[in-house]
Amino acid sequence: MTPISRRAFLWTTAASSLAWPILAREQQAIAAADGRFQHGVASGDPLTDRVIAWTRVTPSDPATTQAIDVRWRVATDPDLRRIIARGTARTDASRDYTVKVDVGGLRPGVTYYYAFDAAGEQSPVGRTKTLPMGEVSRFRLALVSCSNYPAGFFNVYRCIANRQELDVVVHVGDYIYEFGEAEYGAGSDIGRVPKPPREAVTLADYRIRYATYRTDPDLQEAHRLFPFLAVWDDHEITNDAWSGGAANHNPDQGEGDWATRKAAAYKAYLEWMPIRESREPGIHLYRTFSIGSLANLVMIDTRSQRDRQVAGTNATALTDPSRTMLGAAQEAWLFDQLRASSQAGTAWTLLGQQVILSPTTPPGMAAGNPDTWDGYLGQRERVFDFLERERMRNLVVLTGDAHSSWGFDVPRTPWKNYRGASGEGSLAVELVTPAISSTPPAIFSRQGGDGLLAALRVALPHLKFLDGLRRGYIVADFTPQTMRASWYFIPDVRTRSPSETPGPTVVCERGSAHLQLA
Repeated sequence: MTPISRRAFLWTTAASSLAWPILAREQQAIAAADGRFQHGVASGDPLTDRVIAWTRVTPSDPATTQAIDVRWRVATDPDLRRIIARGTARTDASRDYTVKVDVGGLRPGVTYYYAFDAAGEQSPVGRTKTLPMGEVSRFRLALVSCSNYPAGFFNVYRCIANRQELDVVVHVGDYIYEFGEAEYGAGSDIGRVPKPPREAVTLADYRIRYATYRTDPDLQEAHRLFPFLAVWDDHEITNDAWSGGAANHNPDQGEGDWATRKAAAYKAYLEWMPIRESREPGIHLYRTFSIGSLANLVMIDTRSQRDRQVAGTNATALTDPSRTMLGAAQEAWLFDQLRASSQAGTAWTLLGQQVILSPTTPPGMAAGNPDTWDGYLGQRERVFDFLERERMRNLVVLTGDAHSSWGFDVPRTPWKNYRGASGEGSLAVELVTPAISSTPPAIFSRQGGDGLLAALRVALPHLKFLDGLRRGYIVADFTPQTMRASWYFIPDVRTRSPSETPGPTVVCERGSAHLQLA
């Protein structure tokens, strides 16, 4: 990743026009399947004065290891005539020929356009936007997770790309899946067999898997048009990963050393995702984004630092306060970020994370999914203790993973000291986005699933909305006084389509920690 200051690369409009070919806008949006920029462009991790711009250059000789120089430029217009920054970055096989530039010297809340050039070929033109600062009256984000290539087309990304009003896309994990063809979704009949067709285990495997995903035109278009704020979950490594292993890691079946696999997955993630890379040692994906006076978005990693999952019937282990989802350093950092946001008087604090935080296990029952926060009760109690102690009432939790749609109030104990009608006793609210393409939970799709959905709506008094079957995404709209979140559902993933159906909308008034159906 190359940090660049704006001052060092100011150029006149006339000079830039002479140096770069100007393509028709229809051409600018297309990544040629046999060209140098087969995987499109992307941007991410915007701040008020900078943003990451990403691409990958496909070498003309697949066997080469030689470095390639790539020119980049940023402009204030889609025709790239009003250039405000430009430079050259070098890439090679050591980072899979990906390019990341941390473009600085930008203005807050401004839309920019960018492109790359290598060997006389220009990339598609991307559009991005810096975060606003000062008094902010409105901010809109799309919330997504769980995009499984062989399970179906990425119609959700197409629907997002068709929107004009979004500021960012927040992806809370499972951007890729490690499984081989037909292990968790079969794509042969729709031309979506993942590469490699076996499970991804090595660095080369993960790189090829990302490359396969990034040939998808709908994913490319969403990346081209909006900056992403992303964090991983387990499938960027392997199923039900924890700090020292995973349910789906099998050294006795030739999958090798866990630390080596985890490091390979992390390296590929950093190479292929438009995120700002930390200088801290080890895996470090947690970070904060300030949206002026309106919100702070705190992104955490509940996957790579966690202790091993335990059985849902192991009450002693589930309540053990020493077991962690975050690790000590990240937990302390999280509380510092939440406290700073609260003390600054920010209207909203957003927590981007992976698995359901809200209690979903009624008293006296085994934890239904101990991979969620229900499996780490001591850790969750510390979070609840903090929210009560700091008297935070503006926290909105943004969650994925569940392949289903949920809207919660988040009380410490939903079955006592909580009133569903008013939200009294709630500490936060939680929005759970459905999958982009991954299969809905079998407990909802199999025979009797409708009965379970009905039973959950009764058993969980803090549950305000639940849809267990449909794929889609959430659009959350923030103003200083109100958060409005709407679900959108797509009818099918086995056929490429831009169709979507609006679902319900929930509203949370500032300071209420309470969702209400609009």
